[in-house]
Amino acid sequence: MNQIKKEDMKKIFLFAGILVLCSIFKTEAQQAPQFSQYMFNGIYINPAYAGYKDVFYGHMVYRKQWAGIKGTPQTTMLSVDGNLSKGSNIGFVYTNDRIGETYSNSFMVDYAYRIKIMEGGRLSFGLSAGMVHHGFDRSKFIDPETGEIDPEAQNAKNVWKPGFDAGLYFDMKNFYAGFSIMGLVANKADSESFQVIRTDANYFLTFGGIIPLNKSLKLLPSALLKTDLENPMTFDINALLMINDRLAVGGSYRKGVLWFSDVEENTMQKDAISLIAEVYVTEKIRLGMAYDFNLNKVMSGANGSFEVSLGYYFVKAKKKYVTPRYF
Repeated sequence: MNQIKKEDMKKIFLFAGILVLCSIFKTEAQQAPQFSQYMFNGIYINPAYAGYKDVFYGHMVYRKQWAGIKGTPQTTMLSVDGNLSKGSNIGFVYTNDRIGETYSNSFMVDYAYRIKIMEGGRLSFGLSAGMVHHGFDRSKFIDPETGEIDPEAQNAKNVWKPGFDAGLYFDMKNFYAGFSIMGLVANKADSESFQVIRTDANYFLTFGGIIPLNKSLKLLPSALLKTDLENPMTFDINALLMINDRLAVGGSYRKGVLWFSDVEENTMQKDAISLIAEVYVTEKIRLGMAYDFNLNKVMSGANGSFEVSLGYYFVKAKKKYVTPRYF
């Protein structure tokens, strides 16, 4: 069993203290985007994931929610993360989120410190800091006859807000688990900005694993719990089949749960079934796709939601990437 060094213990207590304080004190933040392909790159929902793949890795994902309905959310996220030195890892995440006439751009820098524990296990502690820009598209409120902008929209303000996140991430050869809080400080735009900002921090709990079936097939089950302790929480349960370490295909079931909310069940927009696939085009390139089918009557007039993702390993030509990181 690996012995935890005294310096590592100090860092453990520091990060644990930050998470405890953030859980006690109520915070406000923009609701984090929802992705069906969250298992392919955990850095979007947990800063402690930075450097998990042991090499520098670039990734992008685009999601269009409820296609066919004007003004529904669409999100683009870009990230690069990797190792700095022994134990230290860094990541950069950019997010563009659009809902109707409002949009936000966030620029975050992640730092994760990873230590070895147990036999073959790793535990990392992550913090993220950056800025979020909330904007309003005034061009959507131009009167076609006069060419003038609506007076109320004219007064709308674009604002900058700080952003902070924290998380824990544990992984072994065939198992991982993570907990994170996205949005540690107040991040709510004032009423004059016209922003659609939801309150309360977002809490994420994830876990998953790898079950070898034979030489060619592996089962990759995983689950995600997301809540802001105010609105209906969502629970995702997923299963992918990895074929020859090249192609992963499977699905996901998402369910809205009313544990912390008094929202009527028939108004919920959470339930969905997803088809998910990811292919290793080359040893360095991963391409992913997902399509969500809505199961809610209130969204019966909408098409599903779709996602595309692209990942790239920045590995030197002479360096063999030995240990595949499926998640």
